Formats: sequence, C-alpha cells, structure tokens
Amino acid sequence: MVTVHLALANEQAERNGTLDVRLAYRPEGNRTLAMPQEAPALLVSFVYLKPFLKNRERYFYRDWVLDSGAFSAHASGKEIDLQEFTDVALDLLENDPTLTEVFSLDVIGDWEASIRNCEEMVRQGVPAIPTYHVGSPEEALLHIAKTYPKIALGGAVGYRQKDQWAEQCFARTWPKRIHGFGFGGEKSIMSLPWHSVDATNWESGPCMFGRWASFGGKSLRIRGSKQNLRPEVEWYLRLEKRARQKWAKQMEEIEEREAPIVYLADAQSNRSRDTFGRKP
Repeated sequence: MVTVHLALANEQAERNGTLDVRLAYRPEGNRTLAMPQEAPALLVSFVYLKPFLKNRERYFYRDWVLDSGAFSAHASGKEIDLQEFTDVALDLLENDPTLTEVFSLDVIGDWEASIRNCEEMVRQGVPAIPTYHVGSPEEALLHIAKTYPKIALGGAVGYRQKDQWAEQCFARTWPKRIHGFGFGGEKSIMSLPWHSVDATNWESGPCMFGRWASFGGKSLRIRGSKQNLRPEVEWYLRLEKRARQKWAKQMEEIEEREAPIVYLADAQSNRSRDTFGRKP
C-alpha cells in the first residue's frame, strides 16, 4: 500500500491521512470496493484520529488503516496508552467496515516491549500488525515473520541504505505480506513485492519542496500548504496500478501460502543474533 496524504483538503489539520496504494487485496468480502478505484486508500495515525473522524464525510477515499502514531508521539513527547489504543481499534473494527488493518503500538527503541504490545492487542481481539525497525536484532524480524500473517518494516526514513535493508528483510522472510512505512517512492515500490506501503511524498514533495511527481518529478516554484494535490494523488494511483501488474504473480504466491514461512529461522545462530541495518 503506498501511503500518500489526503489531497482533498487545504487545512493542514485535515491532511491527517496518507494515501494507501494497495498493492494486494482480495475483493471478496471487501465492502469498500463499491468505491471507484480513483479513490485513494488512507493511513491514519491515532495521534490525528479525532480530526480525521470529525471530517471524514468530506473525504473521498476507498478504505483506511489505523497506525498508532508512536513515532510522532515519541517525537513530541507524548505517550499513547496501549489499552486506550486497543479499545478504540476494537470499536472501529466492529463498527467501521472501511477500516481494514491496524498496526500495533510500538515502543520506540525497545523491540521486545513492542512485541509484547502486539501480543496483548492480539489477545484482546485486534489483528494487530507488528513492525520491525532498522537497528533491531534479526531474531526480532524472524520471530514476527513466523508468528504473524503480516508484518511491517519501519524506522528507515532518512536511512541511506533503506532499499538494500528492505531487500535483506524480504530475503529472510519471503513469501510474506510486508508493509513498508515510508517506502512510497517509485523506486522502492517497483523494486520489491510489497503487500502495501505508505509515505507522505505526495504532500511533502510538492508542498515543502515544490517537487511534483505528476510533472515528472521536476522542482517547480509552486509550493506551500494551499495546493490542489489531486494530480499527485492520481499519479500515485497510477503507480499503484503499475505495481499491482508487476507483482501480480508474487501476490498470488503470498495468498496461496496458508502458513507463514521463514527461511532463515535459526534464532540461535550468531548470525541471526546480529543486528543488521544499523544507522549510518
């Protein structure tokens, strides 16, 4: 899923979703498919959930996923209560058919605590998706890949070797449903068979830097928060279509696997205990 910010509102507070370009989902039982494919999917942070729910009737979207927003909260000195997040997720999953996935609440810098959070959310009935971060030990990746039907890769924004790091994660876990936090660039999407990805490129590129993908990635003088970003949304939806076509066989392979398979699952070896993907 490629995540791009919602481009239908001019107020910054209303741009609290990210476009979800889904590379793979099954139409069976998905009641949101009545929505035209021109509608983007969204990733919404728990930190910004209230304004999203308040304004959602103004938005034109396909479906959405809920992220804890742990990194945003950590950066601003806020804390997210696990039980509150779990309760809200359970309520939304029960009452909102357009909510399709929930990512687990991470504890920044503590992969073991992050896994415990995911385990608790699953215990209470939330099909939470855990995240493996740059710098965490390989055994953490192998564990979540073996335990959960879908995982996410994160903490790679600003990491100079992010695509190479992601490639190594795929090599250790394929075939696997994998989400990429911050892997919304064309190169990243077309290089690996992501199940979904998200990013803020669709908004930050043109609004902050004047770099418009819909104009060939050229830097223009058109920037600032009050821009009509619909051309960017449409560009990412076309990218979604291209990626689905390219990775169709790999997505079928994932769906055919009823049980997760990890190829390098020897967590006792020295190699698997090494930390790979360290910060530069």
